[in-house]
Amino acid sequence: MEINSEANQPEESSIGFTKYLNRQGDWLEKTRGNLMVAATVIAGMSFQVMVNPPGGVWQSDICTSAPPDNLYCKDKAGTSVLGDNSSKRVLYLGMVISSTISFSASMSLILLFFSGFLLR
Repeated sequence: MEINSEANQPEESSIGFTKYLNRQGDWLEKTRGNLMVAATVIAGMSFQVMVNPPGGVWQSDICTSAPPDNLYCKDKAGTSVLGDNSSKRVLYLGMVISSTISFSASMSLILLFFSGFLLR
């Protein structure tokens, strides 16, 4: 009887290990879903920041005429207000760079998950 009980012990531990791996697979799938939601939100936010920048955009050209019939336009329609402000230009460029990096990283993650990448 003791020989049979020792032979069954490895089978029971392998069944327990299989159950453990199955539970881990569910956890990994939930984590994958959570990462997908977070990446989608970050991509949407960073896209929105670039489409509608803080401070807005100039709605029309602000032009002045120079003496010899030259027209000088300081602010062009469609350019960012903060990007034209020389005192805030460094902050604006930092925002543009960070938004571009976050958008690229989140889109890469979304495309990676859509391609069927498994976390295991």
